[in-house]
Amino acid sequence: MALMHQLLFERSDFSALELGPFLHRLGSLLRDTYLGPGAGSSTELHVEAPETGCRLDLQRAVPCGLLVTELVTNAIKHAFPGGRAGQILIRLWPERAVVEVADDGVGLPPELKLGEGRGLGLQLLPLLADQCRGRLELLRGAAGGTRMLLHLEDLAHA
Repeated sequence: MALMHQLLFERSDFSALELGPFLHRLGSLLRDTYLGPGAGSSTELHVEAPETGCRLDLQRAVPCGLLVTELVTNAIKHAFPGGRAGQILIRLWPERAVVEVADDGVGLPPELKLGEGRGLGLQLLPLLADQCRGRLELLRGAAGGTRMLLHLEDLAHA
């Protein structure tokens, strides 16, 4: 929330924010919090997002930020067991209005479905996607890894 307020204040636009800069800063905060010096992790977090091209109103930006945070946090905690090295990517595809969070870790169990699971975070993901007026898609890699795509609907009206 503080990050959104800061971006809105910096740009003097209180109606919406550019998703690219928001994702870059959110990625930096998550990297510093979970993967920074002293964390003992060999996991890397990268963000690929253009500075412009995808604006979200605040009603959608808040749950979008929570959803991305939950996905990245889950990847950091579960995708790389035993100190395994890995990569996490947050990517914005503005032309398709898609936010992607992907990792090259061990992957999710095949029986796991979105909205189910023991953890509250996995149960909340579909609800957060709905609040974004979006659709969440889970893609499992053949050799492991997980990709989650948030397809944002009617972005032209945001």
